Amino acid sequence: MKSSQGIIAVLLFVIMVFGLTFAMNYLGGFNEPKTQVQNKDNSTQKSSDTADDGSNQELTFLQKVYPADGINALENEYKMGGKQDYLFAHEGLLPLKIGLDSKNCTCTSVLVFEIPTEWLKNNSTKDAMGKINLLKIEEALAKADVKATLEKQVTPVALEQNEQPVLNGGTVGWIRLQWKTEKMGPNRLTANMWMGKKGGGNESRLEALVNVQPALFVNPVEIALDVLSPLVSEKKVAFKCYSSTRKSFDFIVKMTRPRPDETIIIGKPVPLTNEELKNDEKQFGGAPLLCGYMVPITASYTVPGGKDLMELGPFSRQIEFVITKNNQKDLESDSRVEAKISGKVEGEFRILDAEQRGRLSMGVFQRGLGAKKELKIETDLQGIDLELDISKTTTYLKVKLVPGWPQDVSGRRTWKYSIEIAPNTVSGPFPRDDEFFRDSSFYLKSQGNASRSIRVPVEGRADN
Repeated sequence: MKSSQGIIAVLLFVIMVFGLTFAMNYLGGFNEPKTQVQNKDNSTQKSSDTADDGSNQELTFLQKVYPADGINALENEYKMGGKQDYLFAHEGLLPLKIGLDSKNCTCTSVLVFEIPTEWLKNNSTKDAMGKINLLKIEEALAKADVKATLEKQVTPVALEQNEQPVLNGGTVGWIRLQWKTEKMGPNRLTANMWMGKKGGGNESRLEALVNVQPALFVNPVEIALDVLSPLVSEKKVAFKCYSSTRKSFDFIVKMTRPRPDETIIIGKPVPLTNEELKNDEKQFGGAPLLCGYMVPITASYTVPGGKDLMELGPFSRQIEFVITKNNQKDLESDSRVEAKISGKVEGEFRILDAEQRGRLSMGVFQRGLGAKKELKIETDLQGIDLELDISKTTTYLKVKLVPGWPQDVSGRRTWKYSIEIAPNTVSGPFPRDDEFFRDSSFYLKSQGNASRSIRVPVEGRADN
């Protein structure tokens, strides 16, 4: 009995040894590394379940949004373009491929700059633990000319044509988002970067909050003077012009269409102090005002130094501001701003039709039929006569003194005029911003003791 048990034990041992040997030779050892795959070119690679191409790595950015609070904005001048750099470090060990997934503006380009390894070695760029310290690098780059010098040594990669640079472990640099947008006001410009492989899940969104401003703006853009008369013979007002993008600028300011013997005089611009600029910033929601001037305007009832009087009736003047360069020889046309000053002059002559508000309304009429209206003007002055000033009167207005006038009633002298627009001579509204329709008025000039010009604006609309 015992001998049979011993034989069985021996047989079991032999079977176990045979099975173990078979498994080791044909199935592989239990603790051996997985086999490598032989390529056609006799090179080897790891099997897919252990391959590490670095796609699980990502870049570390010092900051992804500028300005950091996500509320304020970078001030950017219209048509001048701008840029923002995003400092990064690749802290992984394996090479990392990066690319541009998308951007929200066709005017945006994305550039990748790598800081030379030699510069990193020669500068304190790591913390006490030996890790890359982006704050220290930013401080070093901020010193005079350091970054500009590095840029001359580096050829950036533009991520515009599916370029996919590979960054080695330890690479430090910056990604530049640059733009030239003409969309005025607040803009949020973005670029989405992928790392490792596109669609792999490792992405970073770079943002720049940009406020596009004109090089020059004027406040206010319109000033109403109310009434000038013998009792109120002069009024002084002022425009202010500023720049939020320039610390200094030269400019000219002038009347776009001055009258002969102009009674509205533009004074010499006065620079605003830093305190005045700070106070004025409150009017613009805190937007920075880097430079500014006050431009004084004087409107007089009489021509300064002369005997002529300002034209009676409503008046309006366009004043132009434009930045200059090369000692004011050249104009920056994109900076041009027009402001307006308006008011009314009352004096010895009055337009009797109160509903006309100092002007003549032709109303809405058919272009092919034309229009005709009458208007009375009176004065308390004695020994005065009026005549039409044809040289100033708008050509499509036919003005005639009605037969039987002027008339003297109760010490007042009154004139009655017929104003006609012939058929098919005008179309659309008038006046309007067009050389032919801009003035749209007729002029009278007085003869006698008080010589002056009287302007009567004419408005209306000719429909087809």
